[in-house]
Amino acid sequence: MNIANLYEEYSDRLTRYAISLSRSLDRADDLVQETFVRALEHSGDLLRMNRYQQEAWLKRVLRNRFFDEERANRRKQQLAQRLASHMLRQDSAGTLPDFDAVLDLIPLEHQQVFEKRFRLGMNSTEISQDLGISAGTVRYWLHQSIQCLRVAISQAPQKESSWIIKSSSKT
Repeated sequence: MNIANLYEEYSDRLTRYAISLSRSLDRADDLVQETFVRALEHSGDLLRMNRYQQEAWLKRVLRNRFFDEERANRRKQQLAQRLASHMLRQDSAGTLPDFDAVLDLIPLEHQQVFEKRFRLGMNSTEISQDLGISAGTVRYWLHQSIQCLRVAISQAPQKESSWIIKSSSKT
């Protein structure tokens, strides 16, 4: 048996399992693909297992990947909520740069993705469908944008950037 055979045998079951977790066919497909990438990386061990162990291993990898993504999304959402809450409190004092000023700190090609995520509240699947790029690319660009903002903010004068540094230091 090889990985292609494993895919043939388990992909439908894993897709159904992933849909039951994620409630999204697109996300389920991504999870199944990521699971089989992991299977390729561990093919030696996986191919020595019996059928039941293989299925259990594949489901465990898929489930762990799902919960890893959920935790990461929750942290991002909490950060965005704290940032938005802090922005609302500080905005009246006039000490906060506006959203467009923040967007200017990140690369042009990432601005649209960043705005859709944090201004419009879209998730990576929705953004990917809207822009015609993969959800993985969306998540990568968001990660890069946040890293870019952290660097820019850490180099900015304290008075202008204190609102973001305080918000992001809790994560």
